[in-house]
Amino acid sequence: MLPEKLASLCTSLLTCIVKSLEVIRKHKVFAVIRAENVESALDFAEGCIKGGLRLIEITFSFPGAEEAISALSGRLGVLVGAGTVLDTDMAERARKAGAAFLVSPHTDKELIGFAKDNAMVSIQGAYTSSEIVNAWKMGVDMVKIFPVVAAGGPSYVKAIKDPLPFVDIMTTGGVGLDNFADFIRSGASAVGVSSALLGNSGRIDIDVIAENASKFADKIRELDKG
Repeated sequence: MLPEKLASLCTSLLTCIVKSLEVIRKHKVFAVIRAENVESALDFAEGCIKGGLRLIEITFSFPGAEEAISALSGRLGVLVGAGTVLDTDMAERARKAGAAFLVSPHTDKELIGFAKDNAMVSIQGAYTSSEIVNAWKMGVDMVKIFPVVAAGGPSYVKAIKDPLPFVDIMTTGGVGLDNFADFIRSGASAVGVSSALLGNSGRIDIDVIAENASKFADKIRELDKG
């Protein structure tokens, strides 16, 4: 479900997607929620929201992921979607749960069409310039580059964005507090973070996650100030 103010501005499927993209570009950091069960996923997400992050990606990496999406989709001021969406069955489960966006590790024309038909933002994986252009031609809203650090980090993003400034890019895989701003300055519209939110223990601790999330939220405000 879109935040209340955003939903009120949606007069068509297209405007819903446009407004969701505006929210994504504004808030920049996707909290990528991977957990063993629904309860742990909700604790992870709660810490992120408490710390000021507003983009929550619940991955289909544990049983009942759609339950976690449903539990969070009504939260005002938070955009919730699904990650690791591999087929239209998963996409339909995410849609019914209230997901506003679908993130996939690959490029899938059928999933792009599903997202557009249901006013959902499509974010799909592509790596090389050819793959990225092909995904854009298929109509994807944002391209996910993963693992971005292995590809060359911020310099790779800049190399892609220089000739393709019209492609929105999300980067994941090696993004942390120390390099997050570099990715945004290099042209990424958004980043996805997960382990960087958990801290050194790697455990789901709401207070620790909230503290780490707040540091990313502070960085976003710094970037907004220029």
